[in-house]
Amino acid sequence: MERVTAALGGLAFVALIFGGLVAVRILTRALYAVIWFAETVATFGFALLVGYIVYRILLGSSDDPRCGV
Repeated sequence: MERVTAALGGLAFVALIFGGLVAVRILTRALYAVIWFAETVATFGFALLVGYIVYRILLGSSDDPRCGV
């Protein structure tokens, strides 16, 4: 009976280690997805900002309220 208990304990330990590895892998992939999404949004935001600045420069007008329209 002691051998069966030891075998079950060893099996539970292996399952715990394997489950932990799977959990870490899932969390890592989820974090990669979040980082990829944030980088994509930041890139589009930066492109919009640069595009707006270039547009304002090429348009030749200013947002400065001191300049009379």
